Formats: sequence, structure tokens, C-alpha cells
Amino acid sequence: MVEMVVEGVGTTLEGTGYVVTLREKGGHARFPIAVGFAEARAIKTALRRDPWPQPHDLILNLLQSFDAVLTQVEIRTLAGGVCHARLCIYCKGRWVDVTCRPSDGIALALRSGCPILAAEDVLAKAGWVLSCIGSARPAPSADDESLAVFRDFINSLNLEEPGPDR
Repeated sequence: MVEMVVEGVGTTLEGTGYVVTLREKGGHARFPIAVGFAEARAIKTALRRDPWPQPHDLILNLLQSFDAVLTQVEIRTLAGGVCHARLCIYCKGRWVDVTCRPSDGIALALRSGCPILAAEDVLAKAGWVLSCIGSARPAPSADDESLAVFRDFINSLNLEEPGPDR
């Protein structure tokens, strides 16, 4: 398993759907996941740390009330273009795995602070690696100031439901 971080949330090129891009923590591998409007909004509000409660906060509150802890989210398989994930929960001395959509797992991980992991074979099928073509210099890290314009663009994307005139 490879630890991933959320790099951004944006619209598809056609503007009809949404994509969450995960990036290998400390690396260059990227992994896009198509999500719906509600899922994109849930992830975006978690990234912004918006203070008002969301359904994913309710789930974390329920886990806490049962003395359970979400320890990690694992994106384990990719079949037919669809990713499958699991919540890894520790509760009163035992481990429980709960199947979930990757988008829900990502939203929960962002709210709880637990790691997001992707199986290496999933990355091999659906991921890509950014590199500086023709250069011995490695690609810049996501925190590099030269990428600020791209980070600002991603953060400025409108996640509102498109109206009938779009």
C-alpha cells in the first residue's frame, strides 16, 4: 500500500463531472478518482476545514461514541473502472473493515486525519507519474512555490451544480 494525499478537487474536462486527484505522499505518482457533485463538495469542505457539520462528521461522531477509531482508508481494488475502498476501524480490541466508496473514505480521512492508502496494483492500473521530461531534475514537490498558480487555480474551481444554461 502507498500513502496518498489529496492534491485537489476539480471538474472534468467536459465540465460535467468531478475528479479528486490523489498524490503519492513524498512522491510523484498521481491517481484520479471520478466522483459526483455531493462527494466533491464533501471533500472540498473537508479540505477547507469548514466549521459546519456534514454527514461524514456524524459518522465520525458515531464511531467515537462507540470508542472506535478510523485508523486508515484503503483503496484496495479497481474493477471495471470502479475503485473499491475500505475503512479500517479499531474498536475495543478488534479490527473491523467496512466497505465504502473511495470518495466517502477520502472525506472521512480528511476529517479524522487518518492516512489514505492505495494498493500498488491500483496505482499501476489507474495512476501516472509526473516527471520533468528531458531533464535530470526531479519534478517539484506539491509545496513548491512555483506551483502556486496551479494550486490557486484548483482551489478556485466552482463546485456549484451547473445550471441549465451551462
